[in-house]
Amino acid sequence: MNEIQLKKNIFSYYFSLILLTISSSLPHSVLTVLLLSKGMSLSKIMLIQAGYSLSIILSEYPSGLLADIFSKKNLFIISKFFLILMFVIVYFSNNFMLLVLGWFAYGISNALDSGTIDVKIINDIKKLNQQDKLVTFISNSNRFNFISLLIGSTVGSFLYFRVGLKIYVVGIILTIISILTIYLFYDETDSNTEQRAYLKKITFAAFFKKIILQGKEGVKELKNSPTLRMMIALTFIGQFFFQAHFQLWQALFLTKNVSKHDFYIYYIVFQLLSVLAYSVPIDARFKKHGISFFIGFVLLMDISLFGVVNASFIYFISGYTLLVFIFTLFDYLSNYLFARDVSMSHISSLTSLKSTVGRIGSIISMLLSSFLLNQISVVNVVFINFVCAIGLSVFIMIMYLFRLRKENYNGQE
Repeated sequence: MNEIQLKKNIFSYYFSLILLTISSSLPHSVLTVLLLSKGMSLSKIMLIQAGYSLSIILSEYPSGLLADIFSKKNLFIISKFFLILMFVIVYFSNNFMLLVLGWFAYGISNALDSGTIDVKIINDIKKLNQQDKLVTFISNSNRFNFISLLIGSTVGSFLYFRVGLKIYVVGIILTIISILTIYLFYDETDSNTEQRAYLKKITFAAFFKKIILQGKEGVKELKNSPTLRMMIALTFIGQFFFQAHFQLWQALFLTKNVSKHDFYIYYIVFQLLSVLAYSVPIDARFKKHGISFFIGFVLLMDISLFGVVNASFIYFISGYTLLVFIFTLFDYLSNYLFARDVSMSHISSLTSLKSTVGRIGSIISMLLSSFLLNQISVVNVVFINFVCAIGLSVFIMIMYLFRLRKENYNGQE
């Protein structure tokens, strides 16, 4: 891989990322409205989304193994055909089981996509000893992803109320252009050569044994690290907030007489809050003022929780947006502490485990919400999820801060 081809691959990836993010985010700000128009109840919508999470759980780790063995470029392209399948199913079908299948295909697409051509670019940058470009690549990828999310969700909101389900036709066209871009312009010739040599040397039995050993060593590290276990637990618990937020905010806002035509505005606000939360310098600040910040966040969460069920829209939207910010900040903190403490030799397997545990939490949350929506109002379902998330997150953070204080005390002796 030379520098010229690397630049070509990076540009191809950026262009493809923008198109794919726009195509998949077109229905984001109107998804609940869209599925309700297909005759789905809120309970069924939660089950449809649970199908997506179940798919991720079943396919995420195996897809990582495939990405290590086979062509990352080919795997990326295959993943996009699963995305197109999802678009086609949603466009043509009003059947509940087919829609579940569509979201299951969507989950497979995202699982196969992860760790493919983007990881290959990172490895190529390292091989060329261009560490400055590594920071730029990661930064630009996040920026393009955020901008594309805003473009896709905003444009999708306007288009849906004018052309309806044809937004999925737009998504299919953008996805096909993305596939052609990677197929024609992304080069991984050197990787294919290394791959063929690797497959000739190693037997299936040896490869399987290596995977088992890696998994055992990762579990051992997890047993010896309370911080890793607590951050995994925090990821699991956080799903009770995030899934209630992601899946039910539109239905909740409808109960507050918010126009569905204005949903894109709130979607943009949520994205901006996430960016703001991920911009907080948590490392130095948390070490020095962790307990003070935590007490403040607990008080704000309690106040915000009562704002969510308040009849006044001002109190409601203030409390709701503040909770989105705080839980996103907790998610950021969890990811940072986990990445800081996990070893380099097991970072991939344990990060996948953390993600899988989070997916399990999301499924439990959605199944619970689906059941409760048949019994009580959407406001109360959201409230129950938020109470569970706040109470258990506070418990985990108290455990972590207590351990941190104990370690600091022992270090001073």
